[in-house]
Amino acid sequence: MSSQSNTWKSQSGYIWSMIGSAVGFANILSFSAQAYKNGGGAFLIPYFLALFVLGIPMLILEGVVGHRWKQPLVGAFGTVWGKIGKTLGWLAVLACLTIGGFYIVLTGYSVAYTYFAAFNQIPEDSKSFFIHTFLQSTNGITEFGSFSSMIFFATTAVGLVTWMVLVRNVKDGIERVCTLFMPLLAVIMTLFAIAVCFLPGGLNGLIYYLTPDFSKLTSVSLWRDVFGQLFFSLSLGLGIIVGYSRHTGQTMNIAKAMLYVALGDFAVSFIAGFAIFGCLAHISSVQNVPFDAILSSDSTFEIGFILFPTILNFFGPIFSQVIGTIFFFCLFIAGITGVFSIVESIAGNIEWEFKTSRRTAVTITIALLLLLAAVFSMGNASHLIDALVPMVVGTNMLIGGLALIVAFQYIYPLKISDSRFSFYAICLRYVAPILLTLILIGNLSEEWHSFDLAKILRWAWFAIALIFSVIMAEYAGRKKSATALETIYKT
Repeated sequence: MSSQSNTWKSQSGYIWSMIGSAVGFANILSFSAQAYKNGGGAFLIPYFLALFVLGIPMLILEGVVGHRWKQPLVGAFGTVWGKIGKTLGWLAVLACLTIGGFYIVLTGYSVAYTYFAAFNQIPEDSKSFFIHTFLQSTNGITEFGSFSSMIFFATTAVGLVTWMVLVRNVKDGIERVCTLFMPLLAVIMTLFAIAVCFLPGGLNGLIYYLTPDFSKLTSVSLWRDVFGQLFFSLSLGLGIIVGYSRHTGQTMNIAKAMLYVALGDFAVSFIAGFAIFGCLAHISSVQNVPFDAILSSDSTFEIGFILFPTILNFFGPIFSQVIGTIFFFCLFIAGITGVFSIVESIAGNIEWEFKTSRRTAVTITIALLLLLAAVFSMGNASHLIDALVPMVVGTNMLIGGLALIVAFQYIYPLKISDSRFSFYAICLRYVAPILLTLILIGNLSEEWHSFDLAKILRWAWFAIALIFSVIMAEYAGRKKSATALETIYKT
């Protein structure tokens, strides 16, 4: 169990750290891209509904599991579901590791672009610069291309900062940094969104953003995008929330804290969306281009590292440096706080299952992430990421979410809240499993329509990860479940 010296100092510190875990590229870039693709307000309506029906109940469940068990995901799963549970737990850990491998690289992108913006080194042709000069991107998965030392150097810097923060206990490391960075991020993004309103045509972005196209609400793809964005944004089904919540004290109000976390995560997404839509409306006004014709895809890369640098050209040389540096620094904050949570989740399981020190577990985890980061610093990295994302942040997260509900609502029914939060308890036990099952079936049906190299790669990942998880469940961290269960009953 977590010692008293390794618990959060305060509930507010825990909430800010959890918001730091949730807020990432998905909030600042992907949310805007999905909203643009799905008709602005037409995306916001189902997203807000999904947040209360699925997001908050799942947050509370994972929070309560960590709070009550004082164990990371593998140990908690193993306590109630034996080797099957541990296998599912290790599968989530391996997904975390894979996500962390490219997420730390994306955070490295933000470090590099903060430097480029500060010293005005992004040329006018931002697309060519990003794809050919920075990424040195190839034409496909099988073309490895060149190794980008620039990307790997920036990524290594992210890893070093993460190690310096994570080797400390949570209140002196993660909590202290997130309590400073997350309010700062919220203030900067709010000021940026307000400033965008004063650009020519910028205020029209609010109209595009909030006016729903109700015909979009009948689209199955819209609802799938909503739930996919929600799951990824809140880091559900991966054990990240369990990993943070195992450090909570006995007096922590988990349900209330998770409500604040969900609303904080949505607030950052909403404000960032307003800022991005305002910038898009400004381009539409200046270039006399229809608003819905500005973006050619819903790619996070296109908005963050191609479109936004293009927007900076409209601000003039001095303001573009200031605004660009601030924007990419915000991306860095969002990215590195997400890296903290990924490392904490993986390292927590290594520490618990192999009885190592926190320093050793964190060092091993970051070393593994940097090893994977080297792979994602090659010219085919964007193609590899596109191939793996539907599995590691799609199908696998849905499996993890369903497994949590089965384990802690049916095999070992765990009360997640008091009567004030009974709505979420009902949604979790009855609504969430139906929704997750339907989405999972939809995802799998699409996967089997046809096969290409990308699909073969992600299913090969799943097969290897599953085999490795079975082996780890058999070998690592053998403990008597009865002892752990007795502890839970006493609490």
